[in-house]
Amino acid sequence: MWVCDTARLAVSETDLVRSILRYILPFALAAVASTTACGSSSADDAAPGGEAVEGDVQEFGTGPKLAFDEYTVLFTNPVCRQYDYPANQEVLSNAGERLTHKPQNAYCGQNDGAASADRDTSPQKKLIDWIRDPATTEIFFAYLSFSNKVVGAEICKAVQERNVKVTFVLDRETELGAANALLACQPGNGDPNLKPRMELRGHDASIGYAHNKVFLINPRSENPRIVFSSGNLSSGVVLHHENWHFLRVPARTHFAKAHVCLIDGMLDHYRTKQEYSTFIKSCRDGAGIGEESDLKTFFVPGDGSRAGQHVQNGVRSATSLGIAAHRFSYSLLRRELDARFQGGSPPEVKLVVDDDVWWAGHGAEPGSVPNTTDEYGFVQTLQADGLQVRYMETNNNAHYLHHNKFIVFSTPQGDSVLAGAGNLTGTAFTDNFENFYWISIPEIVKAMKDQHEHLWSLATPSENLPKTNIQPPTN
Repeated sequence: MWVCDTARLAVSETDLVRSILRYILPFALAAVASTTACGSSSADDAAPGGEAVEGDVQEFGTGPKLAFDEYTVLFTNPVCRQYDYPANQEVLSNAGERLTHKPQNAYCGQNDGAASADRDTSPQKKLIDWIRDPATTEIFFAYLSFSNKVVGAEICKAVQERNVKVTFVLDRETELGAANALLACQPGNGDPNLKPRMELRGHDASIGYAHNKVFLINPRSENPRIVFSSGNLSSGVVLHHENWHFLRVPARTHFAKAHVCLIDGMLDHYRTKQEYSTFIKSCRDGAGIGEESDLKTFFVPGDGSRAGQHVQNGVRSATSLGIAAHRFSYSLLRRELDARFQGGSPPEVKLVVDDDVWWAGHGAEPGSVPNTTDEYGFVQTLQADGLQVRYMETNNNAHYLHHNKFIVFSTPQGDSVLAGAGNLTGTAFTDNFENFYWISIPEIVKAMKDQHEHLWSLATPSENLPKTNIQPPTN
């Protein structure tokens, strides 16, 4: 039973022996680690002319566990009032039943933002708490888009009042209103070197979108804080359906060092897929510490094949899968699911997607929803083979989304999760700047599995969707 409006999990390492082992094992295992070649993944929706450049970043298999001081995963799970259809408007479901309202807490309006953001379990509140922390002296963030004025104001205050150094990367084609407001913030001490710095990336040569979603605090210190998410620095912190991961880790971990590589790659080695992937591999290989086995990082371009290999192996061994997706076209995933459905002992697979996928296949004007008729067709094909599907009825008029992108794999060998910035598309694994994560930390996997069950309960089976895309007023 889902009890809380938002799921939160905080994990602290306090056992002395375990902590000592976690710090010692990386050095021992790094010395014997070997390099594993990666297979290729197909890009069914890759950018035109974009060839796949895949890296062979070290794979440490049964390497050390991640040493962390905190790992908190938060879910937006917006708290929204019930929105009713007008009494004089008859709205029927596909099954012919009269519908009176949209599902509460799935369909949201702008006025729901304050109540959702103010909860102690809100990702926005924790992000702001970390920005306000007097120990915060430097911030780096990279997102496809940045429009959250509340978070932007807190970052500006940190610049003005505490001279916090801020560097950020956005997609070259994004709207820059909030970014320009932040750039206008001046450090209180007048040091020009502490003025906020913005760089625009993506859409260079064969590079697609700058689609990373990461927020780093004091990244080069001994105790960095690292945030990765499915959401952008926008309404995605509050009113979209998202997952946000907050970690405090020692600098002497591969996880922390890899994120410094991401920073340097995005700032200085971003012009082509080959340049970026080569730098990331070299930087990670030079970290001097083996990659942790229970929280792996995949930075694209370069690590897409390795991430895809984990997805392939996960599907092939899974007894059940819980998928939460915004976009759904990744051919490797579809092919592996289809093979399992056609074989013996097929797994139970539950997919939650935005109802924009449904409407893309039912007459929506091209461009009016972010999904495509192809995606609807992919879902329908797999559903005919055994895929279970439900649709999150979100507010398309306000561009609010079911924007989760994660897969929970339940296998006899143990459970794990793929999560992060990237959609389940071929482009996300080959052409965009992305940060994916493979997580097998039991407490985090359980939280993600519980969240998928919550999303499944909140989403709507196709027979209960309205026949026509009618959206109730929210003012």
